[in-house]
Amino acid sequence: MSFDLNFPRASKEAPANGVIKTKVEDFYVEELMEPVLANEGEHAWLWIEKEGQNTEYVAGLLAEFAGVKKMDVGFSGMKDRWAQTQQWFSIYLGARPEPDWDAFNAEGVRILKKGRHLKKLRRGQHYANRFKIIVRELTECESLLTNLESVQQQGFPNYYGPQRFGNHGANLDRGVRYFEGEIKASRSQRSFYLSAARSYLFNLNLAAAVNHDQWHCDAVGGPLYGDQQEGVAPLSSAEKRYLEEHPSLAKGIHKNRLKLERRSYSIVPSSMCWEQEGDMLTLSFDLPTGIFATSLLAEFLNYRVLLGEA
Repeated sequence: MSFDLNFPRASKEAPANGVIKTKVEDFYVEELMEPVLANEGEHAWLWIEKEGQNTEYVAGLLAEFAGVKKMDVGFSGMKDRWAQTQQWFSIYLGARPEPDWDAFNAEGVRILKKGRHLKKLRRGQHYANRFKIIVRELTECESLLTNLESVQQQGFPNYYGPQRFGNHGANLDRGVRYFEGEIKASRSQRSFYLSAARSYLFNLNLAAAVNHDQWHCDAVGGPLYGDQQEGVAPLSSAEKRYLEEHPSLAKGIHKNRLKLERRSYSIVPSSMCWEQEGDMLTLSFDLPTGIFATSLLAEFLNYRVLLGEA
């Protein structure tokens, strides 16, 4: 099954063209949180910089080095492999002695600081991410400044980025096959498929709001589909239409008893600034947890990815 992952921009001005991730350091991401660490507690917390490695892989390396199960390693957010990132990890040690973290040696991974904490680091615990992105080989820049200022002041449509759907929408394709009973899936794979399904349907609703110029004035937000729950605005007839158009995705969502949630249609970045030198743009901004930097970029840029896939 083919899924169209090209969603409309809010901007009426033509986007520029450019290349991102020419080098891993061209895409920098830092978790923003201020944990209170001490010299006591059963959990070691590590502030780690990584390049060319994904978060799950680093968690596995830490578990192996510390002699614990992978489930004993916690982290707040999944960070891109093809980027330079800084994030916290926690390792439950219990009564075990502190490992010699100075002896930890993994390609592209550095422990920058460490401490102890009473609790495990949980998913989504950090409140924001700080980005610094370098765009190279810029062309067609006539409207670049106008579009950048629009994003800075009015925000951008809060689409889920293409990372959520896998290469060429593979998570959606496999998800449909799993929901229809054609293939089996592990617990983690099922989670990816369900997340991709909800995200795609959210993006369809947001795309409709963008086309009708209503994306920046919707106080309710768009649906993350699931069973109705108290305190969450029920689905409108227009929102129900997308479930009817994609019955396999709807089947998977409701069979797994997900709960209806709402997500904002628009996001205004914090601390956004930029500098252009010739055909290179350096862009910095902060976004709340769970918001995709590539969706911000897509509002003013047709970007090509050199390392990995965005």
